[in-house]
Amino acid sequence: MKENRILIAAIVIFFIVHLLAGCESSQVFSEGHDLIPTVPVTSTEPVDKQVKLIDSGPVHGGTLTLATTPVDSLNPFTTSGRYVSYIFLFIYEPLFIQSSENNFEPWLVDGYSHTAFTVWNFKLKRDVRFHNGRELTSYDVRYTIRELENSDSPFYETGITNNIKEFNIISSSEFEITLNKPDDAFIKKLVFPILPQTYEKEDDVTGTGPYCFDTMTDDELRLVKNNNWWYAEPYLENIVFKIYEEEEMLNAFQNNEIDVAFVKNVDFSKYHYRTDIDFRVFPSNESHFLYVNPDSIFGQSRRQEALFRYVAYRLHELNLGQVQYFDEYSQEPIDIDGFREELIRSGLNYDEKKNIFTYYNRKLDKILIAVPHQDLPKLHTANFLVNILGDAGIEAEIVSINKNSFKREIRNGKYDLSPVSDVLKPWEALTDTIKRMQQDLGYGRDESFILPLFRNQQAVLFKNTIRGEKSANYWNPYQGFYSWYKPILSEGGLK
Repeated sequence: MKENRILIAAIVIFFIVHLLAGCESSQVFSEGHDLIPTVPVTSTEPVDKQVKLIDSGPVHGGTLTLATTPVDSLNPFTTSGRYVSYIFLFIYEPLFIQSSENNFEPWLVDGYSHTAFTVWNFKLKRDVRFHNGRELTSYDVRYTIRELENSDSPFYETGITNNIKEFNIISSSEFEITLNKPDDAFIKKLVFPILPQTYEKEDDVTGTGPYCFDTMTDDELRLVKNNNWWYAEPYLENIVFKIYEEEEMLNAFQNNEIDVAFVKNVDFSKYHYRTDIDFRVFPSNESHFLYVNPDSIFGQSRRQEALFRYVAYRLHELNLGQVQYFDEYSQEPIDIDGFREELIRSGLNYDEKKNIFTYYNRKLDKILIAVPHQDLPKLHTANFLVNILGDAGIEAEIVSINKNSFKREIRNGKYDLSPVSDVLKPWEALTDTIKRMQQDLGYGRDESFILPLFRNQQAVLFKNTIRGEKSANYWNPYQGFYSWYKPILSEGGLK
């Protein structure tokens, strides 16, 4: 009898443990407000694979709710808001799209060819229509390029119009562009939205994209599905952009007010434990560099290269977490001894006992490192530079400068080194970005040395009720949105 009681007690305990475990699992799948759940997920399957087990496939209907900042313009060429520019990705379409970090594909273009990257021939896709029913033609492309010429949009390469010598319309669906100078990256610059040639006023929001403009209030902007989209019928019926200040968006996501949010400068690995959300991490276009004054002690090319190779050797000591380091100088990095040797070869003298460098028997002046006031990322980089230079025998000091006059101070040449940042453009190679920065910071002096350091990373967070291809990149974090859908909810779960 006693043995039977023990057996019964063991069975009861077994079922209680499993019941509690089941309760905890359901809590993990609920959409709470905590950033990280209190109960870890034991499954090693990625979220998308777990979802497919209970997802019966795409269904039509539903509303996707996104966030935007206050809408300053409904013209894609005059808005200055990055989040506002995302709205136009749903309404308008370009000749080419950036499908991934380094890949550009024809979109409204059916085919193209070129002669020596100077004469470009394009053929448009047939049966592409604007929301008002009018067919897309070569005349719309020509009109759009003329509008681009009068724009100072930060989101598109408006400078291409300066290199266009001639725009010839061959037919309603074929045109030819002749450039003044060859441009092997020309198609990367054709990512701007195509407007109808009848476009006359800002409230004429008519594109060829999968969604049409519907209404806008002080609180939201609403789009409706374009049932006649040339590519395919979108699954989602409506797209609603709720208007927030940028710093309010993450809270809105956690409060289930929106379906998608953006985060950066956090430990993205934490999101692996969330099963109520999905996420995509990608390199941001915000990039960080080290600017070297050409008149400083490191202005000599040999010393500049030695500095860059030494920084590359110790760059991971920055301890920045999840960033993407540039590897321009990581192929041949040099340690502290190699750095000293290169400086000695450049004409400097090194006193090993005192751990100092001299030039013509005179101790080197302090290296002055300029940093914008209260700019913590740049201050962190500057401290890193002070430490590694000090280790090698070169004294350095950080000087805080008013943010509004930072660039002017750099241009004036008062400081030796400066951590700087800029944004990468989709149509630029890294060398093009550096050349643009040289023009901006050094008045076009090619000897103004700039070392790429690292790129920030960011992530898009999705409610796990959003299914479909998610190929986020910094140019279009909603890449693939036209294939998104929301499964139907039933009493038994997702269908």
